[in-house]
Amino acid sequence: MTGWSDGRAERLADLVSQFKETMNRNEVGLTFLAEVISDNHERVRMGHENIIVLGELGSYAIPVRDLLDTMTNPFNNHRCPGMPTIEVHPKGKWVRNNSTACVQSQVEVDSGIPATDVIASIILGLLSDRLLFIDPSQESFRNALRITYGLSESPITEELITYFEAFGATLDTEAGEIRVKGTHGFTWHLGFDDPEVRSFSVSSSIRGGLPRLHMDDTYDWMADCRGVRRLAIQLATFPRGLMMEHADEVEQQFELDYPEISIYNEFSALPGFVTSVSEHFAPLLATADAMKSASLVLDASNEAFPLLDPSDLALPTEGDE
Repeated sequence: MTGWSDGRAERLADLVSQFKETMNRNEVGLTFLAEVISDNHERVRMGHENIIVLGELGSYAIPVRDLLDTMTNPFNNHRCPGMPTIEVHPKGKWVRNNSTACVQSQVEVDSGIPATDVIASIILGLLSDRLLFIDPSQESFRNALRITYGLSESPITEELITYFEAFGATLDTEAGEIRVKGTHGFTWHLGFDDPEVRSFSVSSSIRGGLPRLHMDDTYDWMADCRGVRRLAIQLATFPRGLMMEHADEVEQQFELDYPEISIYNEFSALPGFVTSVSEHFAPLLATADAMKSASLVLDASNEAFPLLDPSDLALPTEGDE
């Protein structure tokens, strides 16, 4: 009955040995980290509380205390599990209300690479932030810079233009909009230059004509109101993708082309938006009318069956039975 305990001492010794090996690898990695900082002293420096990295697109701060806390106890909860959260500031200056990002390491973090090497790779990535910006895995980093600068002319404009072109969108900083070619000769316009619009306005034009406004601010109507890539990709399927008879087909193709993006189409669930577009695209009228009818039925149903008070749904307690 003692067979299960055989070899316990050896297993314990093996565990201790593996821990020591991990610590030794981190110590070697720490030497590499120090070399990276020293070799790039003009653009990487040690501040009082942060490792400062001066990139080409922005200025970055990696909080040292967060790194030490992670190394000391990696089981603590962090905003960015597994990776240090970095502060993102405009190039050449520091602001109080800065953005933050989780920069994915350029090395395989599950391949036995010590944490100190991962930190060094993040610093090297920030030094080459133009390449980091177009890396498909760095969505958090892109979003932080986009929040920092907006979409108007800035140090990231060239990178944004390239990024948008990859999914068929055109960034026009002079017009203050992102344009996307849709179906049936439509061009969609996501406007961002109105100071009263918190996210994007949505307009359309046909074959170079004047834009017609369909949504004054995605912030008021959509959960993913600032997800410009998702918005642009979905708009590219419209107005065809708004028509009931083509919705399933368009969704299936969307899922094949962009499996990483949620298939849920918020635009097509908004009767006001669909109706507004149908005023300039007659084939969509049947869908708009059907949505209006469904809305009326729902309103009538709500009047006939008003919402119950939550107490009405309470289960009886043992004493009430």
